[in-house]
Amino acid sequence: MDKLQPSDFTLLQQSAELLDLCIDKEEQRAELVRKMEAIKQHMDKLRAIVASLPGISISQHDQAKVLTECQMDLDQKLAELEDYAKQSFSLMSLLEEFAEYESASRRHGTGTGTGNGNGNSSIAPAAPSSFPSTRQSEFATSAVDALGLDVDGYIATTLDVEDAPIFSLDTVQFQVPNKIISLAVSNDVLVLIIEGAKVLRIKLQEAHNILEVDIPISPSSLRACNAFLDPTGRHLLLSTPQGENFYHFEGWGQMKPLSKFKNMEVAAIAWNGMAWSAGKSSTKTVLFGTHDGKIYETELRPGNDAKSKRSDIPVKLVTELPVRERVTGIFMEAFPERKKQHLVLIATGTRLYQVIGAADFESRSSGDKGAVFEAMLRDGLTTPNYQEIPGMPGPGALSVYHRKVQSNGQSQTLATDFAWLTSMGVFFGGLTFAAQESGDSVVKNASLLPYPSPSSSSTLQNPKQADDSGADGDNSGLEQPVSLAITEFHILLQYSNCIRAMSMLNSKLVFESYVSSSRSDAELFQGLTVDESKRTCWLFSPLNIYELVVTDEDRDVWDIYLSRRQFDAALKHCYNDSQRDIVLRAQAEHLFADGQLEKSAECFARTSVSFEEASLRFVEIKNNRVLKRYLQTKLSTLRKQDRTQTTLLVMWLIEIYLCMLGSVDAKIASASATDSSRVSDSSPSPSTVVQFELEKEMLLKELYALVDEQKASVDSATAYQLAESHGQRDFWLHYAFLRGDYERVVGYWMEKENHIQAIMVLGHYGTPEMFYKYSPALMSAEPAELVEILMRQPNLTPNKLIPALMQYQEGNTATSGSSQAIRYLRFCIHKQKCRDPIVYNYYLTLLVKETASADESELMSFLTTYGTDMLYDPDYALRMCKRFGRIQSCIHLYSLLKLYEDAVDLALKQGDIELAQIHAERPDDDKLCKRLWLKIAQHVIDAKKPASEVMELVRRSNRLGIEDILPFFPDFTRVDDFKDDICVALEDYEAQIQDLRGEMDEATRTAESMQRDMSSLKNRFAILNVEETCQICTQPLWLRQFYVFPCQHSFHADCLTRRVVGTCNRVQRRRIHELQNQSVEIAKQRRQLRLTPLVSKSKNGADGTRENDEQLEQQLRKVKQQLDALVAGECVLCGEAMIKSIAEPFIDLDEAATASAEDEWAI
Repeated sequence: MDKLQPSDFTLLQQSAELLDLCIDKEEQRAELVRKMEAIKQHMDKLRAIVASLPGISISQHDQAKVLTECQMDLDQKLAELEDYAKQSFSLMSLLEEFAEYESASRRHGTGTGTGNGNGNSSIAPAAPSSFPSTRQSEFATSAVDALGLDVDGYIATTLDVEDAPIFSLDTVQFQVPNKIISLAVSNDVLVLIIEGAKVLRIKLQEAHNILEVDIPISPSSLRACNAFLDPTGRHLLLSTPQGENFYHFEGWGQMKPLSKFKNMEVAAIAWNGMAWSAGKSSTKTVLFGTHDGKIYETELRPGNDAKSKRSDIPVKLVTELPVRERVTGIFMEAFPERKKQHLVLIATGTRLYQVIGAADFESRSSGDKGAVFEAMLRDGLTTPNYQEIPGMPGPGALSVYHRKVQSNGQSQTLATDFAWLTSMGVFFGGLTFAAQESGDSVVKNASLLPYPSPSSSSTLQNPKQADDSGADGDNSGLEQPVSLAITEFHILLQYSNCIRAMSMLNSKLVFESYVSSSRSDAELFQGLTVDESKRTCWLFSPLNIYELVVTDEDRDVWDIYLSRRQFDAALKHCYNDSQRDIVLRAQAEHLFADGQLEKSAECFARTSVSFEEASLRFVEIKNNRVLKRYLQTKLSTLRKQDRTQTTLLVMWLIEIYLCMLGSVDAKIASASATDSSRVSDSSPSPSTVVQFELEKEMLLKELYALVDEQKASVDSATAYQLAESHGQRDFWLHYAFLRGDYERVVGYWMEKENHIQAIMVLGHYGTPEMFYKYSPALMSAEPAELVEILMRQPNLTPNKLIPALMQYQEGNTATSGSSQAIRYLRFCIHKQKCRDPIVYNYYLTLLVKETASADESELMSFLTTYGTDMLYDPDYALRMCKRFGRIQSCIHLYSLLKLYEDAVDLALKQGDIELAQIHAERPDDDKLCKRLWLKIAQHVIDAKKPASEVMELVRRSNRLGIEDILPFFPDFTRVDDFKDDICVALEDYEAQIQDLRGEMDEATRTAESMQRDMSSLKNRFAILNVEETCQICTQPLWLRQFYVFPCQHSFHADCLTRRVVGTCNRVQRRRIHELQNQSVEIAKQRRQLRLTPLVSKSKNGADGTRENDEQLEQQLRKVKQQLDALVAGECVLCGEAMIKSIAEPFIDLDEAATASAEDEWAI
């Protein structure tokens, strides 16, 4: 049988993924069924709880709604599961056929793969030039693992990913041309140093391209070397035990010997992480330690090429360790907040040094030849800060783990954990970077982890591999590890014949894999390296390369933290909801037992513990605060569609808050009574009333926040009922405001007779209908405040407030100017420009009633200002003024109604001569004015006023003469007092007679002149040319009757008539037609009259006929004169009618649509 092809693995992997999905769906279905049953069981308990709440009930409809929603959700999930099940059945059949096919092939012995004991199949060696992609190998291996295939190719009984081991050792399918001396991996670049003095550089993403470089050294002398690859995978440094050092940069065809590194065996190197982040081609400043305990500083720069001597890399001795030991590990890291501040860790077989200080980058930038870390390391090692492990020197390997952290809002990689290999065990801990200075420590929570013994294999996650080890591992626990590496949660220990993984959290051995005892020493592990950028681990033996695959390393971390009761850390590492639920339950129970009830309530609310069970637990302890916390947290976990549950929780929370507020109110009342009865001579202690009031304020804030956030879920009727039953006025009002139920708020304040508060609410939130409803009561209670608010409402209709104003006026006895009703109506009329007659009439009524008899200024001002508009009823106003004796207003209204005689009579009756004179001048009729003035004069004379006043009145009137008032004087009145006035009057009459005589003479002359002009008009004539034509039809003028105008324009009579009829108005047109018809009718009568004597004898004889004919001729002449006046009154071409026609269009709009009109104006 042929080998498995990649396409087969692809199909298998896809099948496994789909099968896993089916299993997950089946588990979800079972979980949904379980929850459905639980819901049905818990509904009864929920009803019992809800029934115990006052004012809250859940109907059968709501219960059915909840169950229906759950059932619909379950049916949808079941439908999805059926679809996946159909696919899974066919895939299972395919997998069974594939297993049978593979088993039959193996029984016939045609397979080419052989088991290696590590869960992988060894593929036949290939030449280096055809190096297979390690990613393809990993893909094939992962596909087999995903399907659960064992080494014999059979399908395992379970396909659960969680059952797969965290660590698995896979052999990389690559045949090495020669034995491996050293290996380094970084940034997906793998470097092999093999016997024969060769270097193989492989980019794992392009594994088919292998760069082979010769090392310029005798192949026989290269038996061991240290290979160091920088984090970018571009810079390679090789160091041999003989002190030969070489450098290689990616892309170079050969190695570059480092002459300045002569006789230095580089044992460890600390790369500069800043070079990687800056993206430079050089490594920047790096530190390395040697076998003799010296620390050097250098910077690897590629230069032009490997042959360039000018680009020789410099090196400088920085310091020596206080104790001359081999440097087994070195590491440096810049502080995240202070880039100059650095940490340098130096490891040896017995000590771990910490050096903190500022690197001197300025000396390097200024061209100084001094080392960057020289001063820092020299000062730090003078009085060193180190951790020493007593005993024999250990391997001393140092490994550091980096995590992504946030610094200044940016994500960066920072060292957080370290591990150091000593003779007593693994010394490991965390690294924290803060404000440490020289001499301080960055190590935290450090501890020593003993090496595992053979008996520890019973605790492994992968028992199969422990069983495979057999007797080969009996003595492995007695030897020390050769190397180590640290991952996020584990420490990897590399021995010569095995690899182990120990948990840093519980110090247990979780993985162990041995080299088979049947293999030679050439298969023993030679080294362990980690690619920190890609998080991969690699081992090598002289003949093979291994990758330690890490799968879900943190899958069991939550359980470890849970066993240590570190619940927060456990929650961070939970993989699914079931794990999270287990942690939260354990945390809730722990907190409950520890007395931290509120925190326990929060945890219970986030678990799958039934609502009934958890709530009853907190109800039984009778602690409303804890129950409140549970309900609040439970409420935050509900979905939007869980409306019924949300309403129940919200209403229960409101009930709890109101109970707590009632309890606090009772405490306040009790404390207030205690404080008032306490008598102390010294200064009193702070009252507990303040504390209780603060507590109440906090509870109200929380309650308000709850109803604000869950406004849609609050049952308003129940909320009002609860607030009233608990007597919590503040909450009642807040909720009413929240719902916008302002009318309810106003009604509440009215019921409490707090009219000021009601007016304030109306002013901010009132609608016009609310003002109309509550104004009558408020106007009687607080008229001034209400009117102030009314004047700020522009949307009110004033006439709808008249009932409130009338009710106010009935019980109000305020004097003029103080009436709030008058104030409001004045504002409506003067400021809002109200035009409603009802408002005007009522305002006038109030003015008439409130105006003092001696002061009618405001009433008169109103009548004077709005007298011309007459928006009020003047008759009604007059009746009211008469009723209440407002004399001046009555006189003014008489005058407005044009009852001038009544106005003057009333003014004279009141003895106000001046007012009577004013109104006597108002009529337009001169005769009426004179009659009124005569009344005034008669009144003055009858009052026996001096003659001088009478004459002054006559002169002021400009209408009366002395002769007009003489009859009013008594018969025996002496005329001496006004004799001169009589003489002046006679002289005036004589002058007027002379003027009239002159006017008569002038009129006579004018009449004679007009008579002469008329006579001359009858004899006017015009001289016309024989060829003269009509100005309208252009035909000869002599053909028909015509008109000639002084402007020399001439027209046929019929043409002129048609033109005038077309341009005159409708009345003139109708009159012309009437005159034409009359002219025709008269002409017809004359013709008949002339024919009558010829056929019969007339009764009147010839004289009667002649008389009738003359009458008809006079009528005809009169009609023609009228027709001439209309038709020939002016020339139609240069008269006034032509001037007015300039605004008329040339084309009649009615005729514009006709084709003839368009043709007429066509060019």
